[in-house]
Amino acid sequence: MAERIIGRAAIWLVMGWLSVGSVSAHSMDQVNAEIQSSPSSWEATVWIDAWAAYPEDGAKVPPGQPGDPNSAGKEWLATLDEADFTAMRERLSVFMKESLVLTLNGERLDFSMAFPGFESVPPELELNRDGNAVVQIELQGDYPAGDGGALELVWKDPEDQPLTIDVVIPREGKPPARRVMRIAPHDDPIGLLEIDPVAGPKKSEEVALFGWIVAGFEHVLPLGLDHILFILGLFFLKPRIRPLLSQSLAFTLAHSITLALVVLGVFTINPRFVESMIALSIAYVGIENLWVRELKPWRVFFVFALGLLHGMGFASVMQELELPSDALLVPLVGFNVGVEVAQVAVLAIAFAVWLILAAIVRKQVRADGPDAVDQAVQKRMRPVAVVASAAIALVGLYWTFERAFGWG
Repeated sequence: MAERIIGRAAIWLVMGWLSVGSVSAHSMDQVNAEIQSSPSSWEATVWIDAWAAYPEDGAKVPPGQPGDPNSAGKEWLATLDEADFTAMRERLSVFMKESLVLTLNGERLDFSMAFPGFESVPPELELNRDGNAVVQIELQGDYPAGDGGALELVWKDPEDQPLTIDVVIPREGKPPARRVMRIAPHDDPIGLLEIDPVAGPKKSEEVALFGWIVAGFEHVLPLGLDHILFILGLFFLKPRIRPLLSQSLAFTLAHSITLALVVLGVFTINPRFVESMIALSIAYVGIENLWVRELKPWRVFFVFALGLLHGMGFASVMQELELPSDALLVPLVGFNVGVEVAQVAVLAIAFAVWLILAAIVRKQVRADGPDAVDQAVQKRMRPVAVVASAAIALVGLYWTFERAFGWG
């Protein structure tokens, strides 16, 4: 009975994943910003993808999925007229006023806005790494005369997209320090700086690490379907602690190495190639599980190699944020920790489901002695791993061709 249940579930999962079209775990849609302060005023720069400012029901919505490479670049901008740009500017003005709440000692601060790219007709907008246009918004505000205290931010994005903000902290006689924070949409204020009306701004004691841990966790659960399938592929070879421990440690060490190296700029990657190879690695572990029943020494080394590949995929997310080179430590550590916690969570869920199914099978087994019972349970559970691995392999192959050749 357990075999039939998992078999049907796997088939439905495959159909569901294939039906969603393009799946990429390596994207982190959000708004980027930089803020700096003097004793009496503050200014910030915000960058938002231009396609996000265009009305969803407009006649010139960019083709494909939001954020697809080159879907909202120069060619798309050329199709827009002055009325479209006016509507985009008004839409962004409302968005910033409603979403960004900056306070000093709990009192909300007002600010003015400028759109440098919209000063010319047609607007001159920069392009991001994906070839899509980005709108730059300049914010400026003053503090009440003589007031100081905690400068805090509440981010209220209606689409629940996070904000990545680079807080510039001036230092006397030294280059300014930078602190990159990832702020999820919520109602609790996050401390950015401590403002002294005489001495100027100082670093806030707010801990930025937790936001990056959350970012790493969410990148796998629930957003990283490809990483989830890869981890499950490791699980179904031999659902036991010892073989999983060696594979997981190899995978973790490997992806931590390439994540750091790529983000630090030691070498560059081709995102399309990496995404395609990650999908192929998912197919490989699923296919190998169909004929290999025991963990071989060479599999651990191969999982290490695949971990290097997945680390490059994780790094592509961090690169999209264009983080300052002198403020990478906290984002790198936090994001990596979040990924590891998510991987442990995936394995814990897999173990829980596996043990429940094994308990159902055990009740149906009639054999003499505990060893005989265990062998009978393993034999009956083997088809479960086979069906699940075949489903993983099928999805991995589909994603490989989809990402490599752009079909699907």
